[in-house]
Amino acid sequence: MAKPDYPQATWRPAAKENWGSRPADAVIDCVVLHATAGGLSGTLAWFANPESGVSAHYVVAKNGTVYQMVEEKSLAHHAGVSSFHERQNFNDFSIGIEIVNLNDGKDPYPADQFEAMVKLVGYLVGKYNVQREWIVAHADISTAGKTDPRGFPSHDLITRVYDPAANLPDDVVREAAWNAAGIPFNPQAAFPKYAREHDLGVPQTDEFDFSYKGINYRGQGFGKAIVFAQVGEWGNIKEMSW
Repeated sequence: MAKPDYPQATWRPAAKENWGSRPADAVIDCVVLHATAGGLSGTLAWFANPESGVSAHYVVAKNGTVYQMVEEKSLAHHAGVSSFHERQNFNDFSIGIEIVNLNDGKDPYPADQFEAMVKLVGYLVGKYNVQREWIVAHADISTAGKTDPRGFPSHDLITRVYDPAANLPDDVVREAAWNAAGIPFNPQAAFPKYAREHDLGVPQTDEFDFSYKGINYRGQGFGKAIVFAQVGEWGNIKEMSW
């Protein structure tokens, strides 16, 4: 049994009738993005059906699980008749990724699925030195009017893969900014989270404690308001103007 090329993938082989050998002179330098237009189980079963005649190298589930169905060195039947920027026969030199989605322009691509795509495409880009212009949609290359993957944020994916700054977690930047201001940062703290959600601006004070009629409170000042809550009642935050 073959092992997946991508370490985070689960191996689920397509039927041997649904893939073949690449041309001897083929150089992998392209990734083609697809949408399944159906569910995960149906897609896996269809690619494993020797009568389907189709396959893809990878399938990415809604929950972010990655399945590999064809070895990268082999030719998967995913692109169909294809032509783009004076290149044809994209099956010869591309890796095909099927993203589980109904392809109706309404079905969402969950965050876990998108993050899995960032990691998978990033792995392929590093391994095969794929240039950003060759991360393409099936709709870009198909001569048969294919529309997939409709609604997928391809631009955001490419930015995340090729721009290291785009992969910086927000909290890394926030912590650096807060430290520069001499204010302790806790990304899970209720007040910073509330301030971000309500656009209250940057912190102006550390958290502070006070009591009133025997009840302990905690608060923090932000650019547009002061927020406070009874200690332990972090789901009931109140705000007031300066």
